[in-house]
Amino acid sequence: MRTSFMFKKLSLCIMVGALLVGCSSSQQNIVGTWKGEIDHKDHADNIADGFKSFISGVVGPMTYEFNDKGRYKLTVLMASQEGSYRINGNEVKTDSDDGKNHETFVISPDGKSISAKKDFKSDGDLVLKKQAE
Repeated sequence: MRTSFMFKKLSLCIMVGALLVGCSSSQQNIVGTWKGEIDHKDHADNIADGFKSFISGVVGPMTYEFNDKGRYKLTVLMASQEGSYRINGNEVKTDSDDGKNHETFVISPDGKSISAKKDFKSDGDLVLKKQAE
């Protein structure tokens, strides 16, 4: 009976430890520079989607920088936006300082890319890849 209780206690400690390691590694994995661009190629079935593809080509690549203080900076062409971010499981949620822009990214299982969640099926794909520091 006592062995069973000790085993349960040890199992609980291992699970809590694994959870803490998993959470801290997500935080560390997101810190750094991420680059990508919106891809509408799979959705260019009509003129409106073709226009979206043209615009994303003009806008070009995006750079997100996440720091270890829960802040981010987005740079597109010569414009930038700053805000805060938080991690919840495998999701990164961003909120711009002006309160107008919010984005949710899903961290890939290998931690090498993050993908923006889509509001609509016709939205382009935004996948950011972590850059070497």
